[in-house]
Amino acid sequence: MLTLKNKWYLLIILPMMALSCKSKIAAHQSIPPYSLADTVKPDWYREYYGQVVMIDNDFVTQKNGSYLIDLPLQIVPDSTYVFFLSTRIPVELLKRSTEFYPDLQHFVLIVPDWRYYDEVAKEASKNGMCIEPATTNFYYSIKREDGGVKVDSIRLSGEDNARFDFVKPISPKDMLTVYRKESYGSVCCPRDPKWDNVDKDELFLRDFEHRSHLNVTKGRYVQMEGKEGEKSIYYTLPGLSSAQRLQFLVDKYAQWIVNKDMEARMYLPQLFTPQIVPMVTEGFNKMKELP
Repeated sequence: MLTLKNKWYLLIILPMMALSCKSKIAAHQSIPPYSLADTVKPDWYREYYGQVVMIDNDFVTQKNGSYLIDLPLQIVPDSTYVFFLSTRIPVELLKRSTEFYPDLQHFVLIVPDWRYYDEVAKEASKNGMCIEPATTNFYYSIKREDGGVKVDSIRLSGEDNARFDFVKPISPKDMLTVYRKESYGSVCCPRDPKWDNVDKDELFLRDFEHRSHLNVTKGRYVQMEGKEGEKSIYYTLPGLSSAQRLQFLVDKYAQWIVNKDMEARMYLPQLFTPQIVPMVTEGFNKMKELP
C-alpha cells in the first residue's frame, strides 16, 4: 500500500519520467540543469522540509488572471509554512499578494523550474529523443514585515535538492473557514475612513447577490474588537463553488479601491485563500452571525 509520502512522490516524479525510453539521454548532455552544488545556501534553506503543503490544480480556480486556492489552513503565529507549487500560478502573485493566507508572516515556496522542463521537452521533440530531465526546483523565502515583502531564492537541481514530506491539511472542528475578513478601526479617534462607506458596502452586497443570484451574506459573522467600535466581519461563503467564491472575492476586493477613476490601472490580479480561525463563542469579542 502506498503511504501518503510515496503517493505524493509518485505524483511529482512519474510525469517527469514519462519521457524516458530504451535509449535515455541524460538532460545535461543537451540542456544543462545549471546545478548550484557549489553555491552557498542561505540560512533559511533546509536540507529537509516536513509537512509540506501541496498546491495542485485540484484546489485552484482562475478567472481573468486572479486565482483562488481553495485550501483552508489554520495559521499558527510565528510559524514558517512550506508550500510546493505544482500548478503554474505566477510566482509573482504569491510574492506580492496580501490575500495569500493574510496572517502568514513567513513561508517557503518550492516551485519546479517549468522553463527548464519545457526546454527539455522541446529539445526531445525537436531531435526525436527521449530525455529524462534532472529534478530542478526554485526555493523562495518570502517574509512579510514592516508593510513590505522580502524575497530570497535559490535554484537547485538533481541531488542538490532538499528532501520533503507532504501533509494533507485537516480542518479542525468548531472553527470557521474564512474567505474574506474586513476590519474597521475606530469610529472616532482617529476615524477609520472605511466607516464612511458602510452604507455603500450593504448596497454592494445586495447588488452582487441580485446580479449573480448567489447568497454571499449567509454565514457572515461580526466580531467586536475595541471600545471605539473596532470590529471585523468574516465571510465564510458556505454552499458556493470555488468559481462562485472567486467571483465574489474579486468584486469585493475591487470595491475597496479608493480612486475609482484610476481603477483600470490600479487593479492587479489577486490570489485569494481561505483561513481557518477559532470560533469565539463568549466574552466581549464573541462572534455573532449577521442576518
